[in-house]
Amino acid sequence: MSVLSLRDHFAPHLSRRFDGYYTRTQIEGGATIAVIFCWVKGAKRRGNLVLVLYQPGGSSRAGPGVSVPAFKYQFFPDHFDVSVGGATKGEPQGFVITAPGIGSMKVSPHAIEYDIAVAEKDLRLNLVLTDHTPWSHTDPLGGPMGSILHLSRLLPLNWHVRSTQSVASYTLAHGPSDIGPSLSGTGRAHAEKNWGASFPQGWIWAQTFSEDGRHTLCIAGGAALPWVPLQAYLVGYRSPACGAWDFRPPFALALGPLAPFIHVRHDSRLGLVEMDVATWTRRLRVKIEAPLESFVGITAPLKDGHALDFAHESFEARVSVEAFSRRWPWSKWELVEGAVLGQTGDGVNCGALEFGGSFSHSTK
Repeated sequence: MSVLSLRDHFAPHLSRRFDGYYTRTQIEGGATIAVIFCWVKGAKRRGNLVLVLYQPGGSSRAGPGVSVPAFKYQFFPDHFDVSVGGATKGEPQGFVITAPGIGSMKVSPHAIEYDIAVAEKDLRLNLVLTDHTPWSHTDPLGGPMGSILHLSRLLPLNWHVRSTQSVASYTLAHGPSDIGPSLSGTGRAHAEKNWGASFPQGWIWAQTFSEDGRHTLCIAGGAALPWVPLQAYLVGYRSPACGAWDFRPPFALALGPLAPFIHVRHDSRLGLVEMDVATWTRRLRVKIEAPLESFVGITAPLKDGHALDFAHESFEARVSVEAFSRRWPWSKWELVEGAVLGQTGDGVNCGALEFGGSFSHSTK
């Protein structure tokens, strides 16, 4: 275990310019509840963000059986109150982020709780995540960056996943408290954060579960440095057949046309991402497709503050994966498994796919 993995990187990085938390919860019918708490220090405008989004599953989004219609609220509070507990090496760190008049995010070693109540929007949400699945079972505080974390202070953007799959209990109400529609139940949640100087010029992000909960996929990456044709990606695939497969630079790195281990095709106008990434002995092919009309604007942290709808995300993506392995670098690739993720038992597509910045044709 490295020295850096003894630190809980899910805890706030108060010395960095921005810090942001994102939790996506998939609930019954393939619906999504998404929550963001994020701040940009020294911002010229919109320095703090709380986003609360609900998207019913697939084609039921506007149907008569939907008890809570789709909504997205982006609040920009004047300030956050951040309280961080004591740090113990090798242990998760507790903290609380409070947006006065909006709600709070409370993190303990074993749970994450969001409590949102905005009277003027008739919005109430209580979301509790437990039974976390760490990125690495052998290094519970580790994350997708691996040893790249040694360079985190030099990088413009960092990514950490607290849990690839947690048990989520939720109660959501949107409307007058006495007659408004509400939802409650359990689901699966993915909890992560970013920190650094700013989001990049352009990026792709994707996350999905399989229906049985035995497979998960997380992808993040894109333009790594301003004005340099360098793309970097972090990929994590988990399944019974493969175990824990991670792909990161130098393998998941492309310098212009020089990309011997990775090929990425993305087209936001088609809602399509195709990725083929490998190490010497492992290879993963991923295809992600989402209907163009399913994308919703998401505000993102840039150096001067939060840019409205700088990213666009769908929660109706279908994800197909093929995993290959070989014993020696010169051996033939052999198929380990093929899997479809981001689909309910009823065939509703419910994976998450995001195009950000210059990677999205909708970004102005």
